[in-house]
Amino acid sequence: MGALSVPVPNRRLECYYRPLILAGWAVALFFAFWFGSRYPQLMSKARHVGESVPSMTYSHEILSAAPSAAAWEKILFGAVNWLDAMKIGMAFGVLLGALLHTVLKYYPLKIGRNLYVNSVKGALVGAPMGVCANCAVPAACGVTRGHGRVEVALGFLFSSPNFNPVVVMMTFMAFPLTMSVAKYAILFLVILVLVPGLISWLERRGPMKPFTATGEDEHGSCELTLAADDCMETFWVVFKNLARDYGRHVWMLVKPTITLMVFASVLSSAILTLVPWPSLLSQVTPMRAALVSLMSVVMPVPIALDVLFAAQLQAQRVASGYVMLFIMTLGTFSIIPAVYLWREVSKKLAATLFAFFFVVGWITALLF
Repeated sequence: MGALSVPVPNRRLECYYRPLILAGWAVALFFAFWFGSRYPQLMSKARHVGESVPSMTYSHEILSAAPSAAAWEKILFGAVNWLDAMKIGMAFGVLLGALLHTVLKYYPLKIGRNLYVNSVKGALVGAPMGVCANCAVPAACGVTRGHGRVEVALGFLFSSPNFNPVVVMMTFMAFPLTMSVAKYAILFLVILVLVPGLISWLERRGPMKPFTATGEDEHGSCELTLAADDCMETFWVVFKNLARDYGRHVWMLVKPTITLMVFASVLSSAILTLVPWPSLLSQVTPMRAALVSLMSVVMPVPIALDVLFAAQLQAQRVASGYVMLFIMTLGTFSIIPAVYLWREVSKKLAATLFAFFFVVGWITALLF
């Protein structure tokens, strides 16, 4: 019997310039973020679980207001501290989102229509990323602006801040087993059932915005036209075209991201400054739990700060119901993904997810 002949595509290196450039930039971006910032930072946070943090929304200060300072000064300083805490993660989110948008322009995502499988795939990609729910928004936006699936983006968004291995380890080490198991059981429910179920329900009612072909937007950032023949372009032509597209996609994400970050920083700092937290957390009642849950769902926090803050409350012997409330809601959702979903995907989806986490926080506070 003769040897089997396997046809090998005879394509020159020129045919692979575009994927090689995109892959090279992805490797450089992940390497710089993971090893230069995120995982060293997460390991440092893991070593300080249970210790005091300066705020619910940031773990270090560059500006410190005196206790007697005016409210406006405390709000301003808190906003600056929050922006400083978020700058690296949000910059990575913007660069990653633009990369995903650029990749999807040339290579449209083809992962099937099974919403449940798609949500899990997004979660598996998000788990090692190490970005908070806020910094995951530009990446999710890159997926949906590139006409990728919303459930993939949401699986990524909910998984990244919660299912990161270091965050999971911190959670199970810091809190009673019942709290940790309850949190992750609910999050599994969100990714496996709630997200695909909501998307399916909304799609039956009408086409969702990311999947509605409306032509080119004002900057042509969502077109999916492919190059006629990759093999006919020189390296520099391919590089310049990719750089132009990538730069445009970065700018399309930078503009709303900066506006949203400034708004979120002032809002979170005002809530921290004006709300009498010690007296509010002194007793668990249905009304107080509802108010705390509402503010916790709104609050945008860096990755793992929900664990650090809840562990601090636990060490201070704050009621376990509030500890569980913050474990469940503080780092999982916030005003930033809510605004993203409201503007770019579906108002009903944004409102439903916000209401879901508000109710979950309120109920867990009363049960624990």
